[in-house]
Amino acid sequence: MAQTPPPPPSQPAGATPSSVGSNKKTYTILAYVLTWIGGLIFLFVGKDDPDVKWNAANSLLIFGGLTILNIIFGFIPGLNLVTFWLIPLIGFGFWLFFLVKAIQGNGERIPAPGIGNFLNQYVEQIANAVK
Repeated sequence: MAQTPPPPPSQPAGATPSSVGSNKKTYTILAYVLTWIGGLIFLFVGKDDPDVKWNAANSLLIFGGLTILNIIFGFIPGLNLVTFWLIPLIGFGFWLFFLVKAIQGNGERIPAPGIGNFLNQYVEQIANAVK
């Protein structure tokens, strides 16, 4: 008499393939936590999701722009206050805002406070440039 093998285990309750594969919120958080470097990475890693690409482009544009301004102002004598205090303080404020909003949200687009209306067109261009 041959014994039949037991049936394969089924998936745990509540675990569907679509819910397991969703990394939208995680990618959005990491795009902002890692500042412009995270924006650059997740612009290409999250290229299948338009919201992840948008948030990555937003992070790249804001934090990359602040880094470039900090470098440029560092070469101008007399702007030590701007270079060493003001720009990093603004960057920390944006970083904290984006981090809180990304943790509270579900990966949706997070426009920058104050400058979001101006930057959105450039963020769209950067996000749409990656295929």
